[in-house]
Amino acid sequence: MLHMENSLSQILSNLLNDIEEASPNSRGSLYNIYPINFVLALKGHKKIHVHLSKDHKKISFKELASPNFEIQANVTEILQLIFTKKIKKSMLSGDVELATVMMSILIKADVDFIFLIDKYFGNIPAVSAHLVKERLSARKNVKRNQTNELQTRLRSLGIRVDRLEAINSL
Repeated sequence: MLHMENSLSQILSNLLNDIEEASPNSRGSLYNIYPINFVLALKGHKKIHVHLSKDHKKISFKELASPNFEIQANVTEILQLIFTKKIKKSMLSGDVELATVMMSILIKADVDFIFLIDKYFGNIPAVSAHLVKERLSARKNVKRNQTNELQTRLRSLGIRVDRLEAINSL
């Protein structure tokens, strides 16, 4: 178990270093809010405790002292967060403001998250993430098209009403 935690800590450290290097603004912003202790409670998985500081990044399955906040979500919600860039406050407990700031910094970093998922977690998680991204994008387009269709119908109905009023006033 210790070997796995060390491997995960190294992956986390490398991942955050890549994000910081890709976006220097993110690095400065993250350094301003460090140190952070938080819990990632993925549904169906053991709680993951994360400590982030300027010099040290640690991930553990053992409880860390006084977490600032907790993120309770499933994997799909995390991917949705990454790709839609919208934070659901219902996923957060504890210091919600700090959690929101940290997540906003990571989301706004100009990073290809699918590339990073592929690099650190492999092809299958990257393909899965890509498929989720495509599905979310398709869902947005369907909603947009439904909205445009509804607006078109309302305009058409409005024009018909105007014509009927014009005919009745003659």
